[in-house]
Amino acid sequence: MKFDVMKAVYCYFFPETREVLRRIILPDELFLVSSTAKSVERFLATRLPLNPPLQISATSEGRVDLDAIHEPIMSRIKKAYTQVVQHLTDFNYNYPTSGSSEGIFHLLAQLKTTGVNSINVLSGEYEGFGIQAQNLGINVITREQEDIGEPGYWFISNPSARDGNILPNSFINKLCSNGHRVILDIAYVGSTKQHKFDVRHENIRAVVMSFSKPYGTFRFRTGGFVFSRHEIPSLYGNKWFKDITRLFQAVALAELIGPVKLWNKYVQVQKKIISSINNEFGLNMRQSDALLLGYITDRDAKVLTAEQQKLIAPFQRGAGYRFCLTPYFEAFEANEFV
Repeated sequence: MKFDVMKAVYCYFFPETREVLRRIILPDELFLVSSTAKSVERFLATRLPLNPPLQISATSEGRVDLDAIHEPIMSRIKKAYTQVVQHLTDFNYNYPTSGSSEGIFHLLAQLKTTGVNSINVLSGEYEGFGIQAQNLGINVITREQEDIGEPGYWFISNPSARDGNILPNSFINKLCSNGHRVILDIAYVGSTKQHKFDVRHENIRAVVMSFSKPYGTFRFRTGGFVFSRHEIPSLYGNKWFKDITRLFQAVALAELIGPVKLWNKYVQVQKKIISSINNEFGLNMRQSDALLLGYITDRDAKVLTAEQQKLIAPFQRGAGYRFCLTPYFEAFEANEFV
């Protein structure tokens, strides 16, 4: 058996996702300025498999309002996710983006222009936070969970990109209660074990979401969103510059698959993959809370042989080790997994 894990997290294009995307066929009339919203609604009610049918934004003359068409879509996505992201509907400023990375950049840029010169991240955190911050001249302070420092801004992924495991609400609420302000990236939510992510604290300033990792649509840029408590002026133009087809695909993924189904179906596949890796290489790898990942703790790594430690060394993140399992999921689907 080949050690075929990946260092970077490339998504698995789930069969369920492929099936949903194939069903989303939009009428040409949606994109014509003379079309009425009601006529497009009637067409989509028979073609777009959503229940209830999606409301199409309309101008004062009753025409399709493509500038506002994302608004009912994002409202429904928020509603679909409230079962796992509590109080997401409290965020009043909603922006469609091309994945979560676009939103992260705009949030960092807003901080820079308002005089924020540093952000905090956890050791081993998602590299995009630090790279984008440094590109904007923002200092990045790397911390451990026990060292929260003086009040400032934190960029946090949950489940954590360090190991794919869920950070407890108590940790994030402790940060907020101590005066820190948090930008929360929930890019893995959707293929994660059941958990209620609590975003009610007012110091959680914004939540960024992506459907890339949970549903496997990274190459499509389907389903990127920013939900913010405050206006982000640099994202205002996204009301015009957005991919409408991808937005319809996103709401279909959120409602026809949702943030629970894939975990329930594939967690045993993840377990089998990691068990086989451990049987072959003896690595003490564990299942992450996010389906695509496995991890090894620093403590477990210390008891490995020198050869095993060399094998996992490229996958170190912070104190532990993280592994992307996507090639094994694809092999399992193709009946090539042993």
